[in-house]
Amino acid sequence: MASENGEGGGGGGFGWGFILGGLIGAVAGAYLASGPGREQVEGLRTRTIELTGRTDELRARARSAMAEGVSAARKRRAELDEEAAAAPTQPEEAPGT
Repeated sequence: MASENGEGGGGGGFGWGFILGGLIGAVAGAYLASGPGREQVEGLRTRTIELTGRTDELRARARSAMAEGVSAARKRRAELDEEAAAAPTQPEEAPGT
């Protein structure tokens, strides 16, 4: 029936393209990562140390920011509690009166 509709049954284009793309990607990856192993390991080690130091710095900044936020929230709550205590209380009216 495929030949009746003019379709030649050539659905392998995607599969071949996928395989060819995979091969090109593998070759490109091998080419880009073709440096000596020791240099790559040393580069990764250096980068890991840099990122660890940055992580420690960011963690300290985050803790400081959280402490400031908690302090500000407690201060604001105390202010609101004082305002509520100083506000005159009005008796509640019964519904329908």
